[in-house]
Amino acid sequence: MESYKYVIIGNSAAGIGTCEGIRRVDKEGGIAVISDESMPAYCRCLTSYFIGGKVTEEGLLFRPRDYYEKNNITPILGKRVMKINPAENSVELDGGGKIGYSQLMLGLGASPVMYDIPGKEKPGVYVLRTYEDAKKISLAAKPGKKAAVLGGGLVGLKSADALHHRDVEVWVIVTSPQIMSQTMDRDGADILRKQLEENGLHVMTEMEVVEIVGKERAEGVKLKNGEVLSAEIVIFAKGVRPNTRLAKEAGIACDYGITVDTHMRTSVPNIYAAGDVAEAKDFVSGGKYIHAIWPNAVEQGIVAGKNMAGKNVEYGGGIAMNSVDLFGLPSIAVGQTRVKKDSGFEVISLISPEHRYYRKIVLKDDVIVGSVCIGCIECAGVFSGLIRKRANVAKIKEAMLRDDFDYAKAVAEGVVEDKEHFIKCS
Repeated sequence: MESYKYVIIGNSAAGIGTCEGIRRVDKEGGIAVISDESMPAYCRCLTSYFIGGKVTEEGLLFRPRDYYEKNNITPILGKRVMKINPAENSVELDGGGKIGYSQLMLGLGASPVMYDIPGKEKPGVYVLRTYEDAKKISLAAKPGKKAAVLGGGLVGLKSADALHHRDVEVWVIVTSPQIMSQTMDRDGADILRKQLEENGLHVMTEMEVVEIVGKERAEGVKLKNGEVLSAEIVIFAKGVRPNTRLAKEAGIACDYGITVDTHMRTSVPNIYAAGDVAEAKDFVSGGKYIHAIWPNAVEQGIVAGKNMAGKNVEYGGGIAMNSVDLFGLPSIAVGQTRVKKDSGFEVISLISPEHRYYRKIVLKDDVIVGSVCIGCIECAGVFSGLIRKRANVAKIKEAMLRDDFDYAKAVAEGVVEDKEHFIKCS
């Protein structure tokens, strides 16, 4: 049985982050990275841009192809891990063979949710998670085709935008009353919806697809009101679910995801987890949560890697963040952005729908815990830093709503000490 000091399952943000965390502490220990995908490390965030023709296959890569060789990493690509054996510190691969480890990191990621409706197995029905998914959709996206995107979250809207840029007519069908329902309030969502519709996309809210129709392949979707929309391309974009099966079968504690402590350790010695599968500390609430976004996965991986290599490092906690640019209109939502009335939170906002401008700040006892920026997003990073610093922003509440707000105003009012200190916090 071939063995390595470090074995990492997963070759995306969390996996590569773990490699780099290890190498900051241990320059020589053998690392193996196992992935069921054959492609070298690439950025999943860019798959919709690949569909839209804005980036090439090479442009998807976020590390050079010789990255593994230069960092003494053995890539085991195109192989799926079938079982984890904690008792003997090994993992079993499909097709036979075992790999031994001293330290194991589970960057198992998440899988798209496909709810059970008739016709979902037909050719022409897709999800968007991997490069292979993106290739299939790209090949199908011919000018003049029609598409139905089921879901109005980040993946759904980016998919719709990409297809539109390929001259595909697109319907976005959402069961909730608004798009971006997990990260955006109704005011912000209405601005984004208007932007989509004025650029030629069709958006239908409070509607459900009950069947994918067609003889041999997808030809349309049937709605709950009985209407049938033509669609040769159907994309499920209803969110993702963490891949916990391997961990559960190995006796590793899981809730919704794999539960980890602030060192990214699981309940089993010498096994860590990071990324979209890891239920880790939330910075704002202090509880455990999965923030399935790229920066959190990288940071968690780095923390896991350093601890695997013998350093004592804690993960400070993740912050929800979603960013999307729709037809030239950028938006960023950070932290806790959706709160109920009479919940003890204060919300201040400034909105100008006709100018596509919206800024919203959520506070708890004058401490900023969340923000939404649409149109003018230059200071979204400043807001993120203020959240990380748990800054009391009582003195600058109104100033934060203006598009000329920057870190200098926070420094001038004593909210942060200086630029250098603020950058370290952000």
